[in-house]
Amino acid sequence: MGRFNPRAVYFGLVVLRLCFALFGTGYIHPDEWFQNGEAVAGRTLGLHTQLTWEWEPVFPCRSIVPVWLTTGVPLWLVQRLTTGDVLNPRILFAAERLSFFLSSLLLDFALYHLVHEPTRALALILLGSSYVVHTYQVRPFSNSIEAILVALSMLLLKRMLVAESLKSPTQTGYRYLVLLAFVAICGLFTRITFAAFFLPVALEALKYTLRRSRFALLPWLRSLTLPMLVASATGLGFIYADSTYFVFPSRDSMFELTPLNFLRYNLLPANLAEHGLHPRWLHLVVNLPMIATPGLLLYVFWSEWDYTNPRTAERPQEKRKDSVRTGVMETLQRVLHWVRWSGTTLLSIQPHQEPRFLIPLLTPMIALVLNHGRILRAGRWFWSVWIVSNVVLAILFGILHQGGVVPSLFRVHDIIYGESTPTPDQRVYVVYWKTYMPPRHLLAIPQAHVDTKAVRVFDVAGAPADGVVRALVLPGMIPNSTTLLVAPFHAVRSFDARPQECLILRDRVFPHLDLDHITEAVEVGWKDGLSLGIWEVDSVCVERTMPAGA
Repeated sequence: MGRFNPRAVYFGLVVLRLCFALFGTGYIHPDEWFQNGEAVAGRTLGLHTQLTWEWEPVFPCRSIVPVWLTTGVPLWLVQRLTTGDVLNPRILFAAERLSFFLSSLLLDFALYHLVHEPTRALALILLGSSYVVHTYQVRPFSNSIEAILVALSMLLLKRMLVAESLKSPTQTGYRYLVLLAFVAICGLFTRITFAAFFLPVALEALKYTLRRSRFALLPWLRSLTLPMLVASATGLGFIYADSTYFVFPSRDSMFELTPLNFLRYNLLPANLAEHGLHPRWLHLVVNLPMIATPGLLLYVFWSEWDYTNPRTAERPQEKRKDSVRTGVMETLQRVLHWVRWSGTTLLSIQPHQEPRFLIPLLTPMIALVLNHGRILRAGRWFWSVWIVSNVVLAILFGILHQGGVVPSLFRVHDIIYGESTPTPDQRVYVVYWKTYMPPRHLLAIPQAHVDTKAVRVFDVAGAPADGVVRALVLPGMIPNSTTLLVAPFHAVRSFDARPQECLILRDRVFPHLDLDHITEAVEVGWKDGLSLGIWEVDSVCVERTMPAGA
C-alpha cells in the first residue's frame, strides 16, 4: 500500500460507493424494498404499494420508526420539492439510496475510532473496498441500519472505557452509558437480532457500572437509574409511534410491541418454513465466509487463535508506557472477539439463515484484525484474494443479480405515463413473470389510478407458461386496454410458437441475471439470457392461439 496515497484511495472508494448506490440496480433480496420503501411510500406519497406480512396492522412485526427516519423522511422531502401529479420513480430510487449511502458513512466514522491510530487508513480502505458496503450497506435493508447501530454501540463503549481509564470527570463516561442505552433500544426495535451482537457490549457496560459504583449495591442501582429511564422513554416512544401507526379496530391490545411480535412470529416453525429452512451450520460455513470473504476471515480466525494463545499475539508498535490505551484496546479486542462469536452463534440457533443477517459483523471483524496487527504484513496473496472476491461479488450483487427488475419499473412507468394518463376507459395491465417481486412504489403509480382500475399490476411469480398465457387473455376482454408483460427472454421462449407471435418487444433491459434459471438463460444465448424484456401483448391474438375449451 506504500506506493499509493491512502487518502486518495479511500476517497476514490467512497465515490465508487456512491456510484453503486445511485446506479447499481442489482436486486439482492425483496426485503431491500419491501422492508422500507414499500412500507412507507403508500402513506407518505399516496402511491400504490404492496405490504408484506411484517406490516399487517393486525400483527405488525417491524417498527415503523427506523423505516420512517431512513426512508420516509427522504421520500417526504421528494414530495415537497417536486411538482406534478405523477412522481418520477428514478428520483424516489435515488432518494432512498442516497439516504443509506450517507448513513453508511457512520460505519467509516465508527471504525476510524475503533482501531489503533497507525492503522486507521488501512481500516478505512478495507471497509471501503468491501463489496458488502457497496451493495448491502447502501440499500434499504433493516440489516444495514442494524450494522450501523452495532458499530456505534462499540464506539460508545470504547469512549466510555477511555473516559474511565483517563480518570475523567465521572459524568463524561456516564453520558456515553446513557447514549448506549438509547442505541440499544433503537437496535432492538430495528431488528430483534441486534441483541445477539449487542450482548458482549452490554455485559462490558454492566461491568463498567459495577466498577463505577465500587461494587456497592445502592450506588450501583443509582448509576443505572438514568440509563434505564432513557431506555424506557425510548422504548415507550417506539411503542407509541407503532401503536399510532398500526391502527386496527379489532386489535386485542391498544399497544403494539413490534419486537415481541417479530419474536413470536419467528418462534413458530411453520412460519419459518414459509421463508425457507436451512441447516444450523450455514452461517458459520457459508454465510460468514461470504460476508467477510476468505482472506479477511483467515485473519479473523488467526486473531481469535492468538486471543486464546496470547504468547503468539502481535500488536502494532506502541509505547508500552501508555498503559491506559493498551488496557482499553485489550478490553475492546475482547469485546470484538465475543461480538463475532455471539452474533454468529446466537443467530445460528434459528434455522432460517441468510448472508445479510451477518453484515453487522463486518466492521467488528475489520477492527479486530487491524488491532490484532498480523494483517499489517499481509502480502500479495491476501490483496489478490481480497480484490478479486470483492470485485466479483460487487458486480454480481450490485449490478447483475436480478438487475433488470428496477430499471424495468422505470421504463414501464415511462410507457404508462409517457403519452397520456391512464383512465378507467383506457386501462393498462402490467404483468411481471419469473422475476423477484417488483416493488410497486418504484412504478410511481398513484393509488387513485389503481382504485379506478386504470392501472393494474400483477406478479405471477413462477407460474407455468400455459397459466400465464391464459392470464394474458383476460385483459383483451376489456376494450381500449393495454397489457405489458415483463419477463426474462428465456421465460417467453417457453411459450408455444404461436403465442410468441402475439408479443411486441417494447424494450430490453440489460443486464439481468437470474441465478435460479442459469441453464435456461444459457440456452437462449448470452444477450437474451442476460436480458429482461418488456412486451406489449395483443390479448386478442393470444386468445386466438388457445385451443378451444381452454
